[in-house]
Amino acid sequence: MTYECNIDLTTALDWQRSNAEKLKSFIAAKQLWYQNNHCDFWNDWVVDVFNLATANEFGLSVWAVILDEPVFGFTERSPIDYPAFGFNDPDDENFFDGSFGVNSDVGYEFTTEQIRSILQLKAYILHMSGSTRDTNAALKRIFGESQLVCLDGLDMTLTYLIQNEDIVSFIREIKSRDLLPRPAAVGVKLVNNANVESWGFGGEFENFNDGNFYDGEI
Repeated sequence: MTYECNIDLTTALDWQRSNAEKLKSFIAAKQLWYQNNHCDFWNDWVVDVFNLATANEFGLSVWAVILDEPVFGFTERSPIDYPAFGFNDPDDENFFDGSFGVNSDVGYEFTTEQIRSILQLKAYILHMSGSTRDTNAALKRIFGESQLVCLDGLDMTLTYLIQNEDIVSFIREIKSRDLLPRPAAVGVKLVNNANVESWGFGGEFENFNDGNFYDGEI
């Protein structure tokens, strides 16, 4: 239900006083004061704080505490014995033996819209019904039409299809936080890029010079 504060003090004027200009002027001034100092305050508070779908940065920081969900990201440093790529250190590996390591934890920020999506997912998970229909309705509300779709594998797994290339990295972060909605004891089988061009011979597949074996799983 949408909340909106609306006070109409002019309803206090009865028929006997409806032509009392000084009283009407006083009521109008009082009406303006209540609108500016009461209704506008609470209407803004609802939009900026109470409503998670529209909350500003301050409101989202409050919700992050309430939902116990950090709204910053970080990449953990590689283990001490990680075979990191390099040439100088005797322990460095290169070309055939190593990969790219990270020397220290690296933090990164989400956009306000991404933070809002993270917290909305966390809030939904806390009271979700478990049905795929409700989950898809929540995904549509949070991400928009046909951005992320949930499919029931009918084997105690859910499959999530990403239909927007621009959110692949963000959904990877969502998955790592275990924020893709799922009922208890139901696993997320995979997160699939629905737009990937997979190898094959059918009319919608790519082959030989145009495709590969990547099935979109991330």
